[in-house]
Amino acid sequence: MLRLTRILLFFLALLASTATRAQTAYTIESIPDPKRTGGGFVSNPDGILSEGEVQQLNGVAGQLEGNSTAQVAIVIVNSIGQENPKDFATRLFNHWGIGQADVDNGLLIFSVMDQRRTEFETGYGLEGVLPDAVCYRIGMQELVPYFKQEQYGQGLLSALIRIKTTLEDPEALEEIRSGGGQQYGRKAFQPVPGLPAALGWYIFVNGLFHLFLLLWLLYTTYSKQDLYDRYRAVRRVYFFVFIILFPLPYLLVYFYLKYRLNYLRNHPRYGKETGKLMHKLDEQADDAFLESGQITEEEIGSVDYDVWVTDDGDETLILRYAKRFSKYSACPKCSYRTYYHAQTRTLKQATYSHSGLQEQIYSCKNCNFQDRKLITIPQKTRSSGGSSGGGGGGGSWGGGSSGGGGGGVSW
Repeated sequence: MLRLTRILLFFLALLASTATRAQTAYTIESIPDPKRTGGGFVSNPDGILSEGEVQQLNGVAGQLEGNSTAQVAIVIVNSIGQENPKDFATRLFNHWGIGQADVDNGLLIFSVMDQRRTEFETGYGLEGVLPDAVCYRIGMQELVPYFKQEQYGQGLLSALIRIKTTLEDPEALEEIRSGGGQQYGRKAFQPVPGLPAALGWYIFVNGLFHLFLLLWLLYTTYSKQDLYDRYRAVRRVYFFVFIILFPLPYLLVYFYLKYRLNYLRNHPRYGKETGKLMHKLDEQADDAFLESGQITEEEIGSVDYDVWVTDDGDETLILRYAKRFSKYSACPKCSYRTYYHAQTRTLKQATYSHSGLQEQIYSCKNCNFQDRKLITIPQKTRSSGGSSGGGGGGGSWGGGSSGGGGGGVSW
């Protein structure tokens, strides 16, 4: 009986020890900073990702930083205890200083396994290019399907490649490098230290802001003569409201702008040359007036075209409506927005004695043009701090900051 009791106590102690280890929660300070443990972009202290997956992520993140100056940190841990992943991600982002200080173009992809949650935390300078809705969509389309199958490395890689494609769009690159996202980012709306927080001040400032927004809306809507120009002007206001001001008080403005966009796009118009009334063709009929590349753009959803014609066919008007966020960019050969990142292949694995080689394949859906880019996978480095993602990204983060932008997904 005594022996049985000892055996039982031993197993209870073993179980308690295992539970204690399983519940070990990371703090902001205890998560290994990959820039301090090898110079990479991935912190993987619990070994959830394989070394090969860490090297692949480092390769893509390193190329993104080289092309756009944007810095991406990938962190995956078993637990942060009872802390909220979103709040934790914001504090970790600012603790490390991800992104360049002058433009705040950093991104943190933070996964917590026991809470089954991944947060995409953006710096101020990326909020215009990667708003909450886009981060959520990337997470649901690229990351969640793989995570549900416990393919965590592949899910992170797929999401990172999608983000890389989005950020390397020519318009996005200009905004990221110039810090254009800060123009409408949360940093611009931070309260001035010492400003009274009384209700009267809030009502006064809020009233002025709404008046400014109304005047801006009226000006951008009616300062243009052409309906298409009006549509594009209102669309800019629409995205500003949707991405930056989306909270409930602005829902009426949001729905009004949505109605206004639909009205301007579909309202009957007259030919500029003949003055005759024009009508819009349906999606099947308008293909007869589009080039093959334009039809391909419509098929893959990167661009939508409206074709207006007069009843006698004397005048035709083709209007282009590009999708703001798409994995497709302009093809260097045919110029249509049908060019995308098709595949990444590892040609040679990196080891502790030599670097590896990776091939990224870009392809055009229209003209079948292909471009292959070779990327050096940094040589593996040994460190005493676990698998924190050595190699690939230089010595330190750039001193960027975040105000809580970005979105999250659960799996």
